[in-house]
This record gives sequence, structure tokens and C-alpha cells, in this order.
Amino acid sequence: MIRDTIGPPIATIESKSLLPDPTAVSSKDGFSTLCSYNWQTNGAIFVPGRPPKWSPPPLPAILPADTGRHFLDQNAYHVPKYPFEPAFQALSIMNPTVSLDAVDIIANRNSLRKLLDFSAGKKLDTFAMGLNMIKETLVLSRKEVNARYMVHGASNSGYGHNFEKAFTTAQDEMEESSSHHRVIKYHIGPLECVVRFEVDAYFDDPEVECITEEPELVNSITAAMAQLDVAGSQPPPETKHSTKVVQKGVSVSASKLAEIKAKRAGRFTDALPQLWFGRTPYFMNGNHIKGKVHSVTIVHAESEFAQWEELHQARLRKMVSLLVALKTAVKETQAGAAVLVYDEKGGPLKVYRVKRDGGVLPKETIAKYWSIGGSVGQ
Repeated sequence: MIRDTIGPPIATIESKSLLPDPTAVSSKDGFSTLCSYNWQTNGAIFVPGRPPKWSPPPLPAILPADTGRHFLDQNAYHVPKYPFEPAFQALSIMNPTVSLDAVDIIANRNSLRKLLDFSAGKKLDTFAMGLNMIKETLVLSRKEVNARYMVHGASNSGYGHNFEKAFTTAQDEMEESSSHHRVIKYHIGPLECVVRFEVDAYFDDPEVECITEEPELVNSITAAMAQLDVAGSQPPPETKHSTKVVQKGVSVSASKLAEIKAKRAGRFTDALPQLWFGRTPYFMNGNHIKGKVHSVTIVHAESEFAQWEELHQARLRKMVSLLVALKTAVKETQAGAAVLVYDEKGGPLKVYRVKRDGGVLPKETIAKYWSIGGSVGQ
């Protein structure tokens, strides 16, 4: 990613230099769902889409090792110029009047997990992120060498993808979709954050009373869908040349969502940061030996969030300070754009000016969701 940068770093941040932000970090105030969508295999999206249903087969179950091409970042694969654009296409259907003026951070869950690990002083694999200011909002974009990767079915390939296929079932004519994505909004300390992430499944447990989706969201979806019917299910005019939108699916309650793993010795604690950033209430692990699943562990992860936050309060608050520092650094650039580079295990984060910046979202999208002025960024 150094090819995309100009000159020396404009900011260098050591993990040991980070001080905890004074504001407590807690999930107790909840979150709101902004939108959801499924990617189709043909490159269009279903809105609102629907995750597959957790439907385990009889045990034991024999899984083949994972093989074939899999997505590292499906959004960047289909829309390399504007990877967040599909989320805003879904937003235009499900929450068209929302304002993002007060949002501090827009990011993928994966990006926040990396920054949390850095804040904790962990030695990570190298990575890079795009940093763009839209008015007063910092957008963090994934920068991967390849948006897809090949799995060759070797003994160390894992079984996670085939475990998902065998233990879930597509619903509502979602057979042609390849993934379900959610966008939610909540506070991390003082920062209002919009977070996108992929959902593996939903868990329809008759013994668990699930909270229904927010009434305001359901009403707005219903009204928007009715409007789409009149227009012949065409996307809004300002986005007609972007990701194709197809009206299909059912909005599933956030209280039913699940993350799925397949590990020989499932470590729930390892998955907690991922679950926390996505506010995902359930965790399923397929306990297996060389692909033979002998049992499944189901944990109500949401009940563990408060204790996890308390144990990791210092690193969470340091991550807040890191996000504020990144926002400050990018605002000082003339273009309101930069590249974040971590190129040495145990080394610092470096922020560089970007050589060429085509923006992070189409101008008409920015004009629709941000109304405040400002000379920095787009």
C-alpha cells in the first residue's frame, strides 16, 4: 500500500503511547439497525435480504475440508471503487431519511477488531486501511491485496465454510445469495459509530423470547418497499448506475443473529471481540476432530458482553483515543484522505498522505446523508 502514499508519515502512533479515553465504553445503551442486504452471486443485492437459518443435521456429521474460492471482502470485490456504496444502497431503501451528520466513525467490524488488537499491544499481521473524512465523519476502509482467496482443501484448510453450508438453510428464496450483511449504529465511549459486518445465520430458538425489530425501522421499510413496488422495483435515480438492488427478503430481528465457527476446541473468548463489535447475540461452534462434528456448543454471547467490557476497558478506551488521533491526523490533510499502514509486527501505525484519492462514496450519496458544511474532506 506504500505505492498509494506520498512522502514520509504525517503521524506515527505507538501502541504503548496510547492513553485511555476518560469515557467508559459500554454496550448497555443498545444499538439501532440501519439496514441489511444479501449479495447475490450475480453481483446485485437483495434488500433487506435475510441470513440463512440455523438448521443443524443429526450428529455426528462428516465435513469435507474447505476448498475453492472464498471472499475476504465481498463488498470490495464487487465495488472496488466504493466498497461502502452497497450499504448506502440498502440504506436508501430501509432508512432513507437518516442523517449521518453526528456520526464520528464508519467502519467494517474487521477494521475495528484490528485497531483494538493494536491498542492492546498485540503483534499483528501487516495491514492497511483507507482513511477518508466526510464532513466530520471518519470512514475507515479495508485495503486487502486480494478481495478473494483460494483454499486448496489441504489438511490445514479448515472446515468453517462447509460447516456453515451443512448447518444452515437459505430462507425466502435466498438460495442465490452468498452472504448477509448488517449495518448498525452505536456508541463506543464518546464516539458514535456505524459498523458493517457479515452475519452467518439466525437462530430461531422457541425457548428464547426475541425482541422484535425496531418499529420505526419496520415502518420505514414497509413504506419504502411500497414505493418501490409503484416504481417497478427500480433503485433510486441517484444510484441507478451503481449496485443493482432487488427487493427481496424479510428483516430478521437482531436478537436472533448468530456467528458460526468450526474449531476442534472452540474458544468462545477468542470470538467475543467479533461478537461484541457486531452486537451478535449467539455463538455456535462445531466441535470436530478432522471434520467429524461430534457436538455443537451454543452460547448466548450477549449476556457476556458486560463482563468482557469490564475486563477489557483499558484497551477499549485506548482504541477510542486511537480513533480520535486518526481522525485528527486525516483532518489536517488538504484532501481529507490518507492511508493507514501497519507494516511491521510490533511496530507503530503510520498515517501517510494519499497519492490519488477518488473519494470513498459518490457525491450524490454524501449530499443525501450529510448536510453540515466543512472544508475538510468531501
